[in-house]
Amino acid sequence: MMMRLNRFFISTCLTTAVLCTTHSHAAIQALASRVIYNANAKAATLNIRNNASQPYMVQSWLETGETTLPDNKVPFVVTPPLLKLDPKKESVLRFIYSGTGLASDRESQFWINIQEIPPKPEVENTLQLAVRSKIKLFYRPAQIDMELVDAVKKLRWFVDGKVLKLENKSPLFVTIGDLTLNNETQPVANMNRDMVPPFETIEVLKGLPSNLHQIQYTYINEYGGNTPMPPVSIK
Repeated sequence: MMMRLNRFFISTCLTTAVLCTTHSHAAIQALASRVIYNANAKAATLNIRNNASQPYMVQSWLETGETTLPDNKVPFVVTPPLLKLDPKKESVLRFIYSGTGLASDRESQFWINIQEIPPKPEVENTLQLAVRSKIKLFYRPAQIDMELVDAVKKLRWFVDGKVLKLENKSPLFVTIGDLTLNNETQPVANMNRDMVPPFETIEVLKGLPSNLHQIQYTYINEYGGNTPMPPVSIK
């Protein structure tokens, strides 16, 4: 007996039936892995591209990230919130800050959601996946006069019991890319957290080996690439 499949979206995170991911096979591709919104700019932008052979509708919105807001209301608008993107074409999403509500002494972080809406399939009873990508948005106040590389140099790695911790003494968010212990060649795959907010300390890795004496790591630079840093001695 042939199984009949109605056209529907698979859901892994919301009842609106979308696949929440940054999957490389998504039809709609964000052409950057992060957006830096400098306060002295009128807006920040993100280019997106339709890699499919059919037109797609694209819905975009923002939600809170590491930054806590009293009412959880994100003080940005995205335009256009809904657009049609033709095959192999690009478009630009623009983010505009309302001008109030965020700290002026440190960065704030939010999530950009990019939801693709596939066209109706030509063949009936077809299973479709609707992919959602999530991109980090960082709002950087005008009074912060520091480069990300200088913020990374202020990081302090230390061990507390059997937990590797990371202290960020800067006003910028820092995201760790790869982390390697001692002389191992493979990065650890089970970091507890990989992004440390401004002026905070996080637990990066639990259950450390008793002979840990050195770590090597990379950080995610402002272009989304991995930048290696010198080895750090752990005492």
